[in-house]
Amino acid sequence: MPAPIRRTAPGWLAVAVFLLAGCGSSADGAAPVGGADASPTRLPAEYAGGACQLLNYQVVESTLGARFDVAASAQQQDTYTCVLQPAKADYPDLLLSVTPTDADVSVFKSTVVPDGASRVSDLGLTGYSTLLKAGGGAGPGVEVGWLSGNSRLIVLRYTLASGAAAGDAKAAVPKLVALAKKVDQSSL
Repeated sequence: MPAPIRRTAPGWLAVAVFLLAGCGSSADGAAPVGGADASPTRLPAEYAGGACQLLNYQVVESTLGARFDVAASAQQQDTYTCVLQPAKADYPDLLLSVTPTDADVSVFKSTVVPDGASRVSDLGLTGYSTLLKAGGGAGPGVEVGWLSGNSRLIVLRYTLASGAAAGDAKAAVPKLVALAKKVDQSSL
């Protein structure tokens, strides 16, 4: 399982994107390349590379109903991650991790699926969803994981802002599953 992302300081992602935002603009004042998402402070998520290439701000917003402004990717050995956040807050956030695997459905179910998770049908070879408790300054969340048809373990985690109710996380499950299905199609 991929290691959780550790935050070193509040808003670190927003600061990094702010400092790099000028890279997408031109001297003549023309808009940066990248479509409707692009602005001097909101470059497309795909520009962050890594697993962020599987996410698009407009698709995420229309599916989850949450707006994100900054994206960052990382790689640890064969695992690629992406995190999306609003520009001026740490939460909500959306984390995507992608890892190649030799696991089959049986191994996935016995070693990856958390206890108490619900099965998600029509997602990769097999998938699950589970609710996450609030903690560490974050609200409750939802995790959807699956074994893709192209032998990858993919996990999508949506963490709500502090003060969100557990019912808000439960209501987000079908939305995150819908987003996971879109990510699974785009990862082929």
